[in-house]
This record gives sequence, C-alpha cells and structure tokens, in this order.
Amino acid sequence: GAGLAYEKGDVKLRAAGYTGWRLPTLNELYRPFRVGSDATAANELLRPERLWGAEGGFDWSDNYAGLSASFTGYWNRLENAIANVTLGQGPGNFPGVGFVAAGGNFAQRQNVDAIIAKGAEAQASISFGPVDLRATYAFTDAEVRASGAALALNGRAPAQVARHAASFSAVADLEPVKLELRLRHTGAQNEDDLGTQRLRAATTVDASASIEIADDIQLLVRGENLFDALVPAAFGAGGALERASPRGVWIGVSAEF
Repeated sequence: GAGLAYEKGDVKLRAAGYTGWRLPTLNELYRPFRVGSDATAANELLRPERLWGAEGGFDWSDNYAGLSASFTGYWNRLENAIANVTLGQGPGNFPGVGFVAAGGNFAQRQNVDAIIAKGAEAQASISFGPVDLRATYAFTDAEVRASGAALALNGRAPAQVARHAASFSAVADLEPVKLELRLRHTGAQNEDDLGTQRLRAATTVDASASIEIADDIQLLVRGENLFDALVPAAFGAGGALERASPRGVWIGVSAEF
C-alpha cells in the first residue's frame, strides 16, 4: 500500500491505496460446522482472497477549543471472497455434512466473484474541563457479485453487515470519581446469505463508575445494556431468535502494588 498526507494549520488531508491477500483457513478448507438445524460444508478447492482498496479523508483539530473531527471515505473490492453459499434445504442428506433436518439449510464455503464495499466513517469529539464527549458514525454500502452456483447472491448485501452504525460516549473524570456513559447503535442486517432472515436494529446503553477508596485501590461498577434492549444475534432451529448482550452488572475492586 501507499499513502500521502498534506497538513496545513489545523487540517490534515490524507489519501491511501492498498492491496492484500488472505489464504483460506484450515476450517474453511476442511472443517464443516452446524448452527442449529443449518449445516455448512468446507471446501478444499477454495482460492485465496485478494483485496484492492482506496480511501481518502481529513482530520481537523482545535486544541485551544478542545474540538476535533475526522472523516474518511473508502472503496474496497474483495475478489474471490469466501462466503457461506446456501445450496439446498432439508430434510435430506448432503455431501460433507450428512443429514440436514426439515427447516434447515445446507450451505458450502465458496468463492464468490467479489464483494464491493464503499462507505464513510466520521468522528467528532469535544473536551471541556474534566468532561470528554465523542460521537462516531459509519456507513457501509456492500454488495456481492456472484455467478455460477452462487448466482442467487448476486446484488445482495453480505450477511452480518449493518448499513449504519453509530456510537456516543461521555466521560467525566471528577477525581476521585470517574464516570462513563456509552450509547451504541447497530442498524438492521441480513442474518443469512440469501436475505431471507433479517436482524433488526439495536441500541444499547452502557455505563461505568469508579472511585478511589484508598491509595491505589479502586471500587469499580459497570453495567452493560442497562435497559435490556433486544440485541438479535442469529436465528436458531425452528426460527427461534438468539439474542446477545442481555443486561449485565459487574462490581469489582482494582488494586495496584
């Protein structure tokens, strides 16, 4: 890869181009797997993936005012991308995995022609006194290019890729107490390669607090997904929705010696 940057005053302009490749893993080549009633076969004939990409953007900061912002736009082409390609539905026996029950899908790891991904990432932050605020946003427009046995995937969004994602955090360092609040949003996304199952968007709120109760000893309290929002992870057997990151609270002590 190669890149260049130009800086003048508080602004830095940057651009880069890059390429890379990845060999299939041993799991992708030789190890089938099952998730619920779905089964996916390995494929010893997989070819290496090849990435071509370019990006450009800027960084801006005003240290006196405690402000900063950045923006990056990018374009990537992943050739021979390895994907789980659905080839049949149960019930029945399929090569490499054996029997698949009714309601289950049979898939195989295959190279698709390419995955084209373009998008943008933005970030802004402000600091005033002991308080730091930060916001981020990511937009991803990804599309599969496929032919042959994987033709049904052509033009579809890849599985498990959200189009929108955003976060916001606030940190207050009020010695001897430190407080942090985090909000994260992940947009809707396809759960499977054919787009027949859709995982809805989710927004979670996390918070933490620490207080120094003695020299080099801190009491820590952390809560994740405080409002117990439903965070969908996958669809299991019979269409049951599997969730991730339910509400959790942790209390602990940190000591330095």
